[in-house]
Amino acid sequence: MRDEQPSLNPKQQREQQRAFAIAVLTQAVSLVESIAQEGKCDLPQFTTCMDFLFARDSTYKPSFYTGAIKAKRILQGQEVRYAKPILLHSTTLLALEKKISRQKQCLQTIAEGMQRIEKQMQYFNDPYHSNIIAAVANLYGETISHYKPRVIIRGKPEYLKQTQHTERIRCLLFAGIRAAWVWRSNGGNTFRLLFGRQALICELEKIRLIT
Repeated sequence: MRDEQPSLNPKQQREQQRAFAIAVLTQAVSLVESIAQEGKCDLPQFTTCMDFLFARDSTYKPSFYTGAIKAKRILQGQEVRYAKPILLHSTTLLALEKKISRQKQCLQTIAEGMQRIEKQMQYFNDPYHSNIIAAVANLYGETISHYKPRVIIRGKPEYLKQTQHTERIRCLLFAGIRAAWVWRSNGGNTFRLLFGRQALICELEKIRLIT
């Protein structure tokens, strides 16, 4: 269990949230690639992404340490499996979220859809029920998937043709969109990614001890 964190000033809080957002985004798109290329989805990592999608706030958590590790290594130029598509999907989701943030009707539709899904979650008493995953995937398909830039997932047809896999991919992309919102709403931008890497790496290390 992590030690209690000292009180942070607003600037430190924003830095922490930006790192958290990049960790979540990296974890989500890494799972997308794992599904597309191998037909595998780490269930604990998937459920943490689903939890993040429905959370009332974007609380800084160590549960995204896998994403933090990968994000740190990518920023340092180290070899990471699926690094190229992870970077491509992450960049696309950051750009896509920024565009959607200006689409009031789309945002309203998403908000109303999430409210309906939350009621379904209460009915099933299971936030990871197959019907919930399907509902989130459908909402993504009805809203976000209609905007550009499009997220193009390339993988093995035998995996991408399976409904279970495509639904999980859409849920993960949805979580990635929310992570992109957390990044941008805390001052994240292209300049910080290009020239603020060291500060971001330091914050990623704090999510969980990374060696």
